[in-house]
Amino acid sequence: MSFRSDVRHASNSSHVIRRLWHYFSPFWKRLVALFLLLIVSTVAEVASPYLIGVALDGFIDPGLVDLPGWLLWLAGGDPTRIEGLAITAACLGGVYAISWLMSVVQFRLMVRMSQRVLLDLRADIFDKVQRLSLSFFDTHEAGDLMSRLINDTRVINDVFGPGIMRMLRMAMGMTGILATMFTLSWQLSLASFALVPFVLVLTVVLSRRVRTAYRVTRKTVGDVSAELQENISGVREVQAFARENETFEEFRAVNARNREANVRAETIMAGFGPALSVLSTVAQAMVAGIGGYLVLGFDPPIVSIGLIVSFVTYVDRFYSPIREIAQLWGQFQSAIAGAERIFELLDEPETVKDAPDAVELGSIQGQIAYDGICFSYVPEEPVLQDVSLKIEPGQTVAFVGPTGAGKTTMVNLLMRFYDVCGGAVRVDGHDVRKVTLASLRSQIGIVLQDTFLFSGTVMDNLRYGRLDATDDEVVEAARVANAHAFIERLPEGYQTLIGERGSNLSQGNRQLLSIARAVLNNPRILVLDEATSSVDTRTELLIQDALSRLLDGRTSLVIAHRLSTIRSADLIAVIKGGRIIESGKHQELLAQDGVYHELYMSQFRRETDEPA
Repeated sequence: MSFRSDVRHASNSSHVIRRLWHYFSPFWKRLVALFLLLIVSTVAEVASPYLIGVALDGFIDPGLVDLPGWLLWLAGGDPTRIEGLAITAACLGGVYAISWLMSVVQFRLMVRMSQRVLLDLRADIFDKVQRLSLSFFDTHEAGDLMSRLINDTRVINDVFGPGIMRMLRMAMGMTGILATMFTLSWQLSLASFALVPFVLVLTVVLSRRVRTAYRVTRKTVGDVSAELQENISGVREVQAFARENETFEEFRAVNARNREANVRAETIMAGFGPALSVLSTVAQAMVAGIGGYLVLGFDPPIVSIGLIVSFVTYVDRFYSPIREIAQLWGQFQSAIAGAERIFELLDEPETVKDAPDAVELGSIQGQIAYDGICFSYVPEEPVLQDVSLKIEPGQTVAFVGPTGAGKTTMVNLLMRFYDVCGGAVRVDGHDVRKVTLASLRSQIGIVLQDTFLFSGTVMDNLRYGRLDATDDEVVEAARVANAHAFIERLPEGYQTLIGERGSNLSQGNRQLLSIARAVLNNPRILVLDEATSSVDTRTELLIQDALSRLLDGRTSLVIAHRLSTIRSADLIAVIKGGRIIESGKHQELLAQDGVYHELYMSQFRRETDEPA
């Protein structure tokens, strides 16, 4: 999915470059050193064609021009042709050696700097993704975000690392060549640069089209990543419904759009190089023709043969970088398009964040109050309407109701994953919007139906509940959660590696680990969202036993369909149509013969009969 148009601040290259400069500016000393090295390498590059001309005019076909003073100084007098040619060749070899050495040093410095910039850029993106509100992830695909973090930053690194170094070196070389040529002969210089206006027009026209084309390529490669991520995550469903062929065709269509976008961009760039090659060849022919006229048509000749040879070399070195810069320009446009996507993400507003005057929430007792709250995920489609409920410290409150009634939303608003549209959610009398997110969420534990475990050891996953916990504290938490026994049976116990999302563990064992993680966190408020669903009866008994210990003395919000949890709740709130329509204890609600009684008869009666 695309980002909202109102956050597209990066609408031109200059704006993007200024923002990227923020990442390079801490390395200004290294950039100064690179600039000085560029000057040295530029002098070396300009000197080599000049030395070739000196060798030709001074010693291979002597007599047309006088030997330069620096050569006489090096030779210690008037050298013979062999001596002079040897000295000039040695100087030429030294110039090439200096040019090579400067290239190596520049490349190493730039690569180290660009890798640090890449590290900082990816760190900023990851930090931003971690702080974005859940409403953002409701409308954006994980694969596209991964593409911004990996693919777009890689393109930026390729261009603004070695690529920008090559571009600057070539630009300075062209400037040095331009100055040297006009110093040696303004007539040949005018002939050499007569076609430059055509090159500029061609560059401007194509650069606009290239940038548009590469912006499309960056977008479509994000679509490919999103499609790939989604189908890898849902591979079980794909195979279960035998939809491998259909899924492949969908991916092929997305991939084809990316291919077509790349073909369009590369086709535009492919026409640039040959056009510049033709212009370069024409420019060399003009230098040779006009140079020949200046030699043969005047007595004495205005220019020398060696100077013409030098200018032919200079013209090739002037136009060749233009061809290479044209190729780099395409990459540059791709990097700009990638940077635009990254800055769109970094500019995405955080709809849920700490208020400027937010205070730290001290140790809480666990009182919760929903004070006339209203909420909707989509405008004009309310999920909760004027809901009020007060929960005292230590109470266990169960939310029941049909699917989509707003049960989970009640919990999300308490955790402040979303902000209410009206009213307020209070913890110990504090509006959750007026306290820091970290101080609020650190005192709330949550056990979900779909437990998420990270790749790593069992010990690391349990310690995620409290990072400073000792090994003994982790083991004790596992004992309380009835998870210690099955952990001990694992191949390496607490050091057993588990796969992504705990894929090599059963659903029940994942739930037990989730409960142990909550035990270790020791929260004052506990949220259980369908925590006992999708498990067998034996595992449910273990989970229920662990939960009974975990619930003791804590304020607990329970979203469950299992009657064993619902019946013992201090308060049951029935939510329907975005409102709490009934509340009370289990027996009280049954006696009312209302919605809860209907839910009980239709959904829970079978569950109570089975244990009996």
